[in-house]
Amino acid sequence: MSLSLSLGSATSSLRAIQTQLALASSNIANADTDGYTVKSASKVSTVTGGNGIGTGTEIAAIISKVDANLLKSIVAATSNDASASTTSDYLDRLGDVLGELSSSDTGGDSLASSLADLVSALEELAATPESDTLKTQAVLGLVDTAASLRDTSAQVQSLRADADADIETAVATINQSLAAIDAMNTSITEARARGESTADLEDQRMVLVQQLSEQMDISYFTGGDGAMTIYSGGEALLNSQVHELSYQASGTVTGETVYPGGFDAITLNGKDITDSLKSGKLAALVELRDETLPAVQNQLDDLATALMDGLNTLHNQGSAVPPPQTLTGTTDGLAATDTLSATGTLRVVIADQDGATVTSADIDLSTLTSMDDLLNALNAVSGLSASLDSDGRLVLSATDSTTGVALSGGDVGGESLSAHFGLNDLLTGDGAEDLFVRGDIAASPSLLAVGSVDTDGVTLNAGALSQAMADAVSASDVSDAAAEIISDASAKLEQAERAAASAETTLTSLTDSFSSQYGVNIDEETARISELENAYSASAQVLSTVQDMFDALLEAVR
Repeated sequence: MSLSLSLGSATSSLRAIQTQLALASSNIANADTDGYTVKSASKVSTVTGGNGIGTGTEIAAIISKVDANLLKSIVAATSNDASASTTSDYLDRLGDVLGELSSSDTGGDSLASSLADLVSALEELAATPESDTLKTQAVLGLVDTAASLRDTSAQVQSLRADADADIETAVATINQSLAAIDAMNTSITEARARGESTADLEDQRMVLVQQLSEQMDISYFTGGDGAMTIYSGGEALLNSQVHELSYQASGTVTGETVYPGGFDAITLNGKDITDSLKSGKLAALVELRDETLPAVQNQLDDLATALMDGLNTLHNQGSAVPPPQTLTGTTDGLAATDTLSATGTLRVVIADQDGATVTSADIDLSTLTSMDDLLNALNAVSGLSASLDSDGRLVLSATDSTTGVALSGGDVGGESLSAHFGLNDLLTGDGAEDLFVRGDIAASPSLLAVGSVDTDGVTLNAGALSQAMADAVSASDVSDAAAEIISDASAKLEQAERAAASAETTLTSLTDSFSSQYGVNIDEETARISELENAYSASAQVLSTVQDMFDALLEAVR
């Protein structure tokens, strides 16, 4: 080998070792960098063109050997972990909301304590039905009970609104991640075209891909040019361009706000993908908003409806003493031409301020076939005016302001006529969201029905109706129903926490395996640097020796 070849060989060795030293140092420096994988240099020997004599070595490429299947498993596990974690977090918040239904920590604000106060007040009123103070306490108990259900319902809807807002945020995050991956694709393809290493860029892109997978389920593959294509549910998210998702959160969320209709669709390439999401935060949020939380709302509505129906049925059997001048039904949308199917006898009493009968009439409902017939029969009662208001509600008014109207009896659809039309309802609303004590009763508890209609007019009935309402509240199992709602939510939370723990364990196991195989081992890199330093010294010695030989040759020539 000539001195020139020896010099070139030693010089190329030094350059290669310098590159490897820089690479080992970079590995150590990036040991804690998220997504960084250990890099190594691929070396090849160089030879002369004609005689095949080695002329040294050079770095062919900077590489990172990573198992693509392991990466895809991590991406899928990341999506599942985000989904399970999101569900667990929301159900934990739901547990705090529902805990207020029966928690002793909330004192008089809880549903359980409100119901207890209500039953106690009604039982006391049963013993002293003429007491205005006890009527007020009973109505306040009802007001607190309704408020507790409304508040709980409002908080459930607030959670749905939060989930909806988080969906919009997740969509924005997805679009940002896709744009960043697209930019990284460009950097990688350009670097490859220049013959540069793309290992670090590919690591950075995988970090972005994992961040994207937290939001939604994805699949991906890398083309020959190094660009990554990403899909979700068969729809392209990223190929030659970014395909953004679109979603706008609803401004107001109530129990009536549902998907589709109340909520926008999450769209991709103009297609609704709301129901096709499988995992990730986005899928969990949709399920919470559209299924999990509405199911809780339905339970609250059932509870409120059971309480309302039971108390209204009883309250419509009695009357305030003295009776009110006007009774306005809660059933709306009625028309005079509506068919009426009723039986039994309806007693109508117009009474004075002492409850004594001024006029009365018994109406045989079986002879009536329409609402118009009923209105005519009621208007035939002396001192009474009957009509349908602009909302189609039945309104009965005593024509003399010093008298009032009371009803009893009759059967329409298995309930009294008064109950059927809601003429003397105690509670109003369609469910837990809008459950209220009737406005005039809440303002004036003296309108609470503590009397009954009989042949003498409207008289106190020794509290029988109040006791019946107290028994109805106790027997309605509202507290038990509330406890069942809490129990169901607790069971779902426990299940969600187990799922979240399992998903986290799976993800941790995969990432630990990845880190073990492809992460930076500082001890190994440090030892590698020591080896390279020794090799550098040896190559430098060869270079120095060759230089000395060159010097000696030149001196001999002189």
